[in-house]
Amino acid sequence: MTAVRVATLNLFNKSGRWAERMPLVVDQMVALSPDVIGLQEVDLTIDQGMALCRLVNAHLADEPHYRIYHVTRPGVAAHFLAQAVMTRLPLEAHEGLDLLSYEGVAQRLRLRLAGGELLDFYNNHLHFPPEATQERLAQADKMLAWSETWSGADATCIVGDFNAYAGEPTLDLMKADFVSAYESVHGHEPEKTWPTPVNTYDPSPHGCLDYVFVKDAAVTDASLAFDTPSKMDKDLFPSDHIGVIALLEVG
Repeated sequence: MTAVRVATLNLFNKSGRWAERMPLVVDQMVALSPDVIGLQEVDLTIDQGMALCRLVNAHLADEPHYRIYHVTRPGVAAHFLAQAVMTRLPLEAHEGLDLLSYEGVAQRLRLRLAGGELLDFYNNHLHFPPEATQERLAQADKMLAWSETWSGADATCIVGDFNAYAGEPTLDLMKADFVSAYESVHGHEPEKTWPTPVNTYDPSPHGCLDYVFVKDAAVTDASLAFDTPSKMDKDLFPSDHIGVIALLEVG
């Protein structure tokens, strides 16, 4: 059995005081030390993902350093709603999928764990208006169908900002074949992973939108992540989302 720590965080691109938020993201990433993390809303205009990766690596001394792999969406949001995966695990494959609706994309990486096991890691960001339940369901269904085209992995993990509130059919679809890491440890999903005070303009109701889903791995721990505000400003969080992190045993 090999332990692997997986996580997800929506970065909120460069909105909401990014220059002040970035040190919080870096410090908490170093403290959490995920082996692989899916990032959403990565802003390519400021090279946000590469900058974050370099800053985190600068804190790691001789530990294995992270590399980052991007996929962007088509259309007008391509430059600030990219997705990326940061990992310090050896990479064997990386692909992207156009979800063919609402400029949605997903990405997947096949990663080699220290014990030789293979982990397929999926990162996604589903359509966002709260009322778009059927649109999210269709995107999730397409992503799951895509996941079935790869075989041979010892475990599969699907993370991201699902924009899906409690009780939505998208969550029922995911949980039919996958385990929600946080729910498996705590018996329930978080009360909310969105928003934090960083988001000052979206009046949508708060709720749990971010998930780590797992198949063929044991979840030994799971918690919220990137949920600590600045010591100097209680309204300054790493992002407008709170992340999720989970410790898995694979093999």
